[in-house]
Amino acid sequence: MKTLKPKKLLPGDLIGIISPASSPDDMSRINKGVTYLEKLGYKVEVAPNAQNERGYLAGTDAERLSDLHYMFGNKEVKAIFCVRGGYGSGRLLDKIDYNLVKKNPKIFVGYSDITSLQMAFLQKIGLVTFAGPMLAVDFFKDEVNTFTEEKFWQIVTSTKKSESWSIQKRRNFSL
Repeated sequence: MKTLKPKKLLPGDLIGIISPASSPDDMSRINKGVTYLEKLGYKVEVAPNAQNERGYLAGTDAERLSDLHYMFGNKEVKAIFCVRGGYGSGRLLDKIDYNLVKKNPKIFVGYSDITSLQMAFLQKIGLVTFAGPMLAVDFFKDEVNTFTEEKFWQIVTSTKKSESWSIQKRRNFSL
């Protein structure tokens, strides 16, 4: 299977925001994260259902799936950032239109419960995704962790091979 590598993110690109798992405890985190991305010069579109709540999930399975498909189908969107992990992404796996995702490879970012989506994208269509900061977990704060911020943006905005960071190097790096 061919590996699908999404194009790098450029200033002014549109980043789509989705909630395929749990909703944040505080919805203002989504707005704060959007403000952070806009200050960096990106356009941002929050999916129609990204701020929904249904128990511990960010909406019904159909709503969360609809947002995922919408963002992959939107030609303007260059990257998709997840709001948070938690629980629920695995419930979407057998419903995803993998053909749509394959035809529209994009930067896809998240971790925790989002890993189930990332592994399915890799296994089924070869899409390279990114275990990285999420909107309502990492990017809503007044100060984003410097190490995380620097390395993340370096990876998604460059085509150069990233420097490998060993545990020892990280221990010597002041956070």
